[in-house]
Amino acid sequence: EQFPLGYQYKVGSVHDFNFPMKNLGFVGLISMIDPPRDAVPFAVKKCIAAGIKVIMVTGDQPVTATAIARQCNIIKDKTADEIAEEEGIPLEAAIKKANAIVIHGDMITEALREDEGLPENEKGKRLASWLMKPQIVFARTSPAQKLIIVQGNQKLNHVVAVTGDGVNDSPAIKKADIGISMGITGSDVAKDAADMILLTDDFSAIVVGVEEGRKIFDNLKKTIAYILTSNIPEIGPFLIFIILQMPLPLSTVLILCVDLGTDMIPAVAFAYEGAELDIMTREPRSKFAHMVTAKLLVYGYLQQGIIQNFAAFLTYFVVMQDFGFRPSKLVSRILVKGVIPANGDVYDISVDNLGNSHAYCDNENNLRNHEGDVGSIDWLFTKDAWVDLRMFFLQCQDGKLVTEDMFDQCRLKQISPISHQPVCFTTEALKYAQTGFFFSIVICQIANQIVCKQRKLSFMYQGFRNLFMFYGWAQELVLSLLLAFVIPFNNVLGTRDVTFLHFGTPALVMIVFLIIFDEMKKYLIRNYPKKTEEKFNWFERNCLW
Repeated sequence: EQFPLGYQYKVGSVHDFNFPMKNLGFVGLISMIDPPRDAVPFAVKKCIAAGIKVIMVTGDQPVTATAIARQCNIIKDKTADEIAEEEGIPLEAAIKKANAIVIHGDMITEALREDEGLPENEKGKRLASWLMKPQIVFARTSPAQKLIIVQGNQKLNHVVAVTGDGVNDSPAIKKADIGISMGITGSDVAKDAADMILLTDDFSAIVVGVEEGRKIFDNLKKTIAYILTSNIPEIGPFLIFIILQMPLPLSTVLILCVDLGTDMIPAVAFAYEGAELDIMTREPRSKFAHMVTAKLLVYGYLQQGIIQNFAAFLTYFVVMQDFGFRPSKLVSRILVKGVIPANGDVYDISVDNLGNSHAYCDNENNLRNHEGDVGSIDWLFTKDAWVDLRMFFLQCQDGKLVTEDMFDQCRLKQISPISHQPVCFTTEALKYAQTGFFFSIVICQIANQIVCKQRKLSFMYQGFRNLFMFYGWAQELVLSLLLAFVIPFNNVLGTRDVTFLHFGTPALVMIVFLIIFDEMKKYLIRNYPKKTEEKFNWFERNCLW
C-alpha cells in the first residue's frame, strides 16, 4: 500500500531517497553479461595460427577484460598481474617475465610522461616492449590512447587493422592501415573513417577475408608461374635457330596458338582453385613483398621452363629422326646450298647424279647446276615440300655426286596431306616436327598446371576438385587435335597430322621428371630441418616462390 504500482522511486544522493533500505527480504540477484560470439574464439585461434597477433583494446576494467580475453583465446598463459601476486614481485618485473600482460590506461599515460623531453628516437620504448609480447590486453583506455597503441604498432613496422563501432574508435580506425567498422552497430563516424565495413558485425568475417585474400594472391602467383613457364620452350627454338642455324623447331604462328589458344582457359582456371590446406598456417608476407619475385622467375624460367624446353626439343629430334634426318647433322643446315632437282626427278642411288638431273660436278670438284646457280631450300613454306632432300644436299667427291651424311633410314612411312608426297627426307618433316614440338608444350603445360596447384604441399593433398581446370585441359587437347587434323588449319598454320607416337609422347619422360623434381623440392621445403626456430630452412628461403 505504501509503494503502489507506478510509484516514482527517486534518488537525490546517497542519503536522499524515498524508499527504505532496511529490513528488506532477499528476492533474487540479477546479472548482465555480454559474451563474445560463438565463432570468435575459433576465429582468434585461426588468426594466431596465421601469424596475426590479436590485441584487445577496451574501456572495461582489467578484470573484466582479462576474463573476456581468456574466453576468446587472446590470453592463454598467466598474466603479469597473476605472476606478480603469486611470486610477490613488482608488476614491472612480472611484465618482463610474462607472455600475457594486461595494461591499464593509466600505465600508458605514465609511459607518455616518461617520454617527455626525450629525443624522438628514444620515445615509445616502454610501449614497444609491451607490444612485443605475444598476448596483450589494454584496459580502461581512452580514444587518444587507442590512437597511441596503433601508432606504436606501426612504428614496429606492423600492418595494423583496427575494428571498432563507436565515435571514440574513429581516430584509431582512421590511423590504422586497415580500418574496420561494424555495419549494424557501428556509428556513422566510424563507418566514414573505416576502409572496410563488416555487414554482419562478425569478427570471424575478418578471418574469412584474410583467407580469401591469401587465396587470391596465391592463385595470381600460380597463374603467372604457369604462363611464364611456356616462354622458355617458345623462345628456345629461335635461339637455336639463330645460334646453330638449325631448321626452326617452332613457328611463330604456333607460339600464338599456345599463348592465345591452349594456355588461355587453363590459366583462367586458377581463379577457381581452392585455398591450399596450409594457407592459414603461414606467416604473413612482408608488406614490401611483390607478386613477381626473383624466386618466381627462377621457378618459371630456369626450372620448369628449362625442363619443358628439353621435353619439346626431344620430341623435335625424335620426329626428325623418324623421318630420316640425323639430329646431329641439322646444325647449320639452313645455310647449306644445293641444287633443286627438276620436277619428276626421283632419288636413285644407282645413277651418277642420284636422280637429280640438274646437278653435276665441275672440273674443280664443285657442285654445279645445269639450270643456274646453286641455292637454298625453303624450309619455312611449302614451295619445296616435294623435293627429296637426298637429291639436294649433295657433295662432290672425286668428281662424283654423293649424298651428304645427314640422312638416316626412314622409320615412319607417312604421306603429307599438303604435298601428297612421302614425308621422309622432305621439308614436310619439319612441319611434323614443329607440330610435335607444339604438342609437347601443350602436354607439359598440363603437367605444369598440376605442380603449380600447390606451392609447398604435394599436389596429392589438394586433389582435383577444380572442374574448370579439367575443362581447360579438354579444351586445349581438342584445339590441338583440330589444329593437327583439319586440313584448312594445316594450310594456314603449317600444322600436320602427326601420329600418336609424335603426339608429344617422346616428352613423357621429361614430364615425369618435371613432376618428380617439383615434388622432391616441395618435400625438402616441408621437411628439411631448420637452422633455428625463427629461420626457415634453406629450401623454403630460396625455392618457395
